[in-house]
Amino acid sequence: MKHIELKKYQFRDAYRTAPAGMGQFALIKRVLGTLGDSRYGKELFDTVIVGDDPIISLCLANYLARCGQRVLISPDSLGTGDWPDSDWGYQLARMTNEYTRPVAELLASQVTGLSADDSYMKALSMLIKQCARSSQISMLVGESLQSSVGKIKGCEDLIFFPLHRNQQHLPVLNPLWRLAKEKISQVLFNHDEIEFVQARSLYITTPTSKYIDPALGLKVGLAREDASEHGRISRADDLLSVFVQFGTDC
Repeated sequence: MKHIELKKYQFRDAYRTAPAGMGQFALIKRVLGTLGDSRYGKELFDTVIVGDDPIISLCLANYLARCGQRVLISPDSLGTGDWPDSDWGYQLARMTNEYTRPVAELLASQVTGLSADDSYMKALSMLIKQCARSSQISMLVGESLQSSVGKIKGCEDLIFFPLHRNQQHLPVLNPLWRLAKEKISQVLFNHDEIEFVQARSLYITTPTSKYIDPALGLKVGLAREDASEHGRISRADDLLSVFVQFGTDC
C-alpha cells in the first residue's frame, strides 16, 4: 500500500495541471507557489487499465508487466444513473463472469500452471497471484479516475486526477475485485493538495464512467464498439482482443 508522495518545487507539475484557460500572470503565480506551501503529488505509469472486467484487466496487466511496463489497474464502470437500462449491471456481470471451455483453454495457454480443466475461481486466483508477485502492477481501490485532456495545460502523457467524492459517481463493481485488492499492491490518494496519475497509454475493458474520455483509450474486450450483447462473437473473443490484437504494442 503506497500513498502518493506530495512534494514542493514541482514547477512542471504546477504548469501541466493548470486549467487550460489560465492566463500568464495567474500561471506564473501558480508556478511560483511551489516555492511556498503548494505541493504536488504524482505516480508515473506506462499504462492505466480502466474497466469492470477482472479477468481481462488482470490478463492485460500481466501481459504488459511482462513486457516491462508499469501498470495501474483502476476498476470502474458506468455510474448507476448512467445505466442504459435497469438490468445493465446484471448483464455486464453475466458477460464478464462467463467461463466456457474455449475461455478456459485460452487462459491455460497464457497462464503458467493453469489447466483448461481448472475452475473459473482457480484461474482468477492464479491471475491475481501473478499480478501480486509483479512489482510492476498496482491497483487503485475505492477511487475512480477522471481524464483531463482539454481541461488542463497538460503534456504528451495522459494525466488522470482522482474523482472527488462529492461528484456522486456510484458504480456497482464486480464483487470479485475484492479478491484482487487483498493481494495486489495498492496506490492511494491523500486527497490533499494536487495529486494525479500520469501515464503514456490507457486501456478500457468495459464501458466506463462519463468522467473518462473513451477516445483517449485502446478498447479491448467488452469496451469494443462491436462487442455489445448483439454484435459480440464470444467471451473467448474478448480475451483474444488482449492476446492477439494488441500483442504487438509492447
